[in-house]
This record gives sequence, structure tokens and C-alpha cells, in this order.
Amino acid sequence: MLRRSAPPPTGWARAAQTGAVFAFEVVLIALVLLRFHLAPFKAGFAALCAGFIAAGVALLCALIAFQVIWRKGERGFGRAFSGFVLALLVLVPAAAVAWLALSVPAIVDVSTDTADPPVLAYAAHTRPPDANSTLYPAGRAFYQRQALPQIQSILLDMPPDDIRKLALRLMRDRRWQVVSDLRFGEMAARLRLPGSVPGEESDQAETGDGGEGRAGKRFDDRIEAVASSTLLGTSDDIALRLRGEDGKTRIDMRSSARYGAYDFGANANHVQSFMAELRDRALAPDQASQ
Repeated sequence: MLRRSAPPPTGWARAAQTGAVFAFEVVLIALVLLRFHLAPFKAGFAALCAGFIAAGVALLCALIAFQVIWRKGERGFGRAFSGFVLALLVLVPAAAVAWLALSVPAIVDVSTDTADPPVLAYAAHTRPPDANSTLYPAGRAFYQRQALPQIQSILLDMPPDDIRKLALRLMRDRRWQVVSDLRFGEMAARLRLPGSVPGEESDQAETGDGGEGRAGKRFDDRIEAVASSTLLGTSDDIALRLRGEDGKTRIDMRSSARYGAYDFGANANHVQSFMAELRDRALAPDQASQ
């Protein structure tokens, strides 16, 4: 007697499994491209979003497959379940990141001095055309003061050179790439480093200062660095300004994301945690004496 062949799994189950595997592969490839800078950021991020969308479609197909299997008794539960689980593995971290992005202020350029923010001279020369602007909009100052009142300048009873040594050591401890270490404007001009005399003209354009009073600020010590995230490899440009005031040092810091309108609070955390640790190291006798 001939046996009847078992009916194939429902199409919704096959679609769920295939879509979830595809989404997982797309997300994985996009993360590798972003982390190791193998593709432009916007292209890699678009691929990442496409993977999340595919995972959402696969999850929907799995839910429909469960309903069809329950009502009609069709086969394919294993495929639908594997697609459901794999889609969740892709979507749950994405949902957590999205919640984090919406729970922190949407400020990707944070400065302790909103009236005269430290200049991102290195970033102004190296950021791609499609990256965020290095200009600090005047309209952002009020919003930042309301959303991040803890981000403020600090004044320490130490000369700028001692603070500079502590700051450089702390940046290296955090594995930030120090890209500029300028102690005097005329030295920078002779060596043709970012932030030299031609760069001061761009500083005036950024702050809207018009050149008034810039001569006295030209000799501020200024350190610039780049901080990269571990997962996505995204970069934030950082500027630290040390200004001597009667034997003390006023420290201002700025951190700005190169891309995107959300940074998940990374730049505010850069500034707040760095300034707090720098102050603690400066007040520690064993650190201050080194």
C-alpha cells in the first residue's frame, strides 16, 4: 500500500526561518564593516538597519506561522520556532539600544563651556564632508545647560603643564588616540600642526568671535584626541583646553560625535567621567607630584 507523503511545512514557517537567517547574517556583516571601518559609516549603518527590518519581518512571519499551525494543523513548527528565536536574538539588543538612545538627551556635541567651546581643529580638517559639522550651534547652549547641568568647567590649583601631563596619561589609559598636543600657538605655527595660526582663523569662524580677544587665547594649551567605541567602532572627537589663571588652571572639554543625531549619551559620559577622574588625579598627592 502506498503511503501518502507528508505535506510540506507552511510557507510562513519557511519564510520565518529564511528571513531570520538572512537578517542575522546582514547584521553580523554590517557590524564587522562598521567595527573595522571597511565601509563608509552611513552605508554600514544603513545595512545594519536593513538587517533589523528583515528580522522584524521574520518575527512577524513566525507569529503568523504559529497561528496557521495551531488552526489548520500544518507542519513547520520547528522552522517557525527557530526563525522566531533567531529574530529575537537580533531584535532584543537593537530594542535595548533604541530605548537607551531615547532615554538620554539628544546632544551629540557636549562642551563644558557653551559660550566659548574648545575648538575641534583636528576634526575640522579631517572629518569627511558627510560627517557632522564641527560648529557648535549657539542654540544648543541653553538646551545643554538644561539637560546636562553637571557638565561644567573645573578650576584646579595647579599649573597648566602639570594638568597637561595628567590629562595625557589619562587619555592613554582610556586608549584614546591623541592626535594633537599644542602648548603654544607660535610653536604650532612653526610646525604647521592643526590649530596653528591659520587654524585660529577657523576658530574665530566657529565661535563667531570675529577675532576680538583671540590673541590672549592663542597660547592656551590644547589637546585633541579621538575615542572609538568597542562595538561599532564609531569615533568621537575630543578637545581639552587648559587656560592658566593666576597660578591655577581652568579646564574645559568638548566631545563631539562624528556621525549621527544620537550617541546614547557617549559624549556626555566622555566629558563627565574624564573631568571627574582628572580632578581626582590632580588632587591626589602621589599623582600631582609626578
